[in-house]
Amino acid sequence: MTTEPSTPAPATPRVIVAGGGIAGLLLALALKKKLALDPVVYEQAPGFAPNIGGAIGLYANGLRVVRDIHPPLLAAIRAAGLPYLYRRWMRHDGTEVAVGEERHLSSWATLEDERDLASIGIRRWKLQQALADACADAGVAVRFGLRVVGVAGRDAATGVVALELSDGSRVEADLVFGCDGARSVLRGSLFPATEPEYTGVTCLMGAADVPRSLRGICFPSSSTSKFHACYYPTGPEEQIFQIYFPTPEKPETWKALSEEEGRLECEDLAAKMAADGWDKQFTEPLLKASSVLRTGLRARKPIPVWHSGRIVLLGDAAHPPVPYIGQGAMMAIEDVGILVTILKCLCSDSGSGGGVGAVFSFAHLETAFRLYERLRLPRTTRMLESSMSLGQMQLLRASDPSSAEVEAKEQSIKADVAKYGTLPIMKSGASYNYLEETRKALLEHLSSRVDEGVYKSSL
Repeated sequence: MTTEPSTPAPATPRVIVAGGGIAGLLLALALKKKLALDPVVYEQAPGFAPNIGGAIGLYANGLRVVRDIHPPLLAAIRAAGLPYLYRRWMRHDGTEVAVGEERHLSSWATLEDERDLASIGIRRWKLQQALADACADAGVAVRFGLRVVGVAGRDAATGVVALELSDGSRVEADLVFGCDGARSVLRGSLFPATEPEYTGVTCLMGAADVPRSLRGICFPSSSTSKFHACYYPTGPEEQIFQIYFPTPEKPETWKALSEEEGRLECEDLAAKMAADGWDKQFTEPLLKASSVLRTGLRARKPIPVWHSGRIVLLGDAAHPPVPYIGQGAMMAIEDVGILVTILKCLCSDSGSGGGVGAVFSFAHLETAFRLYERLRLPRTTRMLESSMSLGQMQLLRASDPSSAEVEAKEQSIKADVAKYGTLPIMKSGASYNYLEETRKALLEHLSSRVDEGVYKSSL
């Protein structure tokens, strides 16, 4: 087992978070609130701007983490989005295959849970702004316009990490969290390169100031057009469209489209969809689209280790993104909740609970990182497999209309929704309780320790 350097760590560790996305900002806030650390976040963007980018769904498994870190942040996020209430599977002509109430995605322990943790759609920039505001209120430092571009060196005696920044300067840290996304520089600096492979599917997405005619997130597919889509509300008068096309790889076209490019492409697509018999509820948003972007869905194999010394990876930097199932951001948020809970128990003031006056100890950092990996690797791999399965199901529904397999799949969807209220494969994402799983793993780990009671007090 790797042991920590014997040189005493500074009373106030220098903590760096690489990347100011969802995982990076939430982690920084959690380190401040739960461990009394003072992280510095390095984010390559010049700042956070409104009306940029797409949207995401937030589910109970991630919202629970947010609530536990900072309840006012959860309130701000919920105010900026809109609950789904329903989940619909439809054909392109508007024929309903099945509809389930969104509350069936999870088992609610209390009415408060059902109120606080019900899934919502939210524009990504609004979520980012809520996180940034919470960090600013907490005094978390965010250095915009600077990116971590590499590991310049590591001191074997002290564990100190030297990082190179995009402006050519260097900074030192006692603890580094890599939240720098799917193309993580930190991951590339630590482990052999794992190039993502194109899945054969490209997504065109955008926002539209058009209310959903039927409340809820909707999954239409067309065996006529040979593609499938997802539509969901992010506000009373706003919705998001994501249209998935099987198409050859064209990375030069994967970008945020200009206003004119987006308008022309969406108008052309709407005309083709109308000619193929798509219902107006699916074509109308395309005629009022904004913030349009096109991206190819790529996948890479999971890596078996997420840390090296005092550097640890979270979010897309650690594990491949999971399209289709709506759990990509949720996996990153779970990473934050689980890692911070473990660090608070094993590394903060001998597990006495963190907070003001707590001292961060590096004595059990390696153990903490290994336990984090033990919990997260199987979970994120299973969710990736479920995501791929759902994607294949949607592609199948958009295949040959004469296929008996398509009819059988739709009958299977009907039966599952009638029995379970939703597709069972979806429940494995939203119903996960990170705190229960982490506490269980910590208690198992600590069961043989003579100082077990000291650590238990923080669980």
